Amino acid sequence: MSLVTTKEAAQILGVTAVRVRQLIKDGRLVAEKRGRDHLLEDREVQRFKRHGRRSGPKGGRPPENGT
Repeated sequence: MSLVTTKEAAQILGVTAVRVRQLIKDGRLVAEKRGRDHLLEDREVQRFKRHGRRSGPKGGRPPENGT
């Protein structure tokens, strides 16, 4: 079992460390709290990278027609 920090997870996922902490808080990433830091299993980060994000364009709903 290989553990990574939130900073390392952020680099793997291409997001900020703040975003990784948000994902942990929302329950979308599983992490273990050690002291003040979170540690994540590398395989969990890789799983999220493959399957965790929603597909489709960013930014929510598409614009309504005729406006």
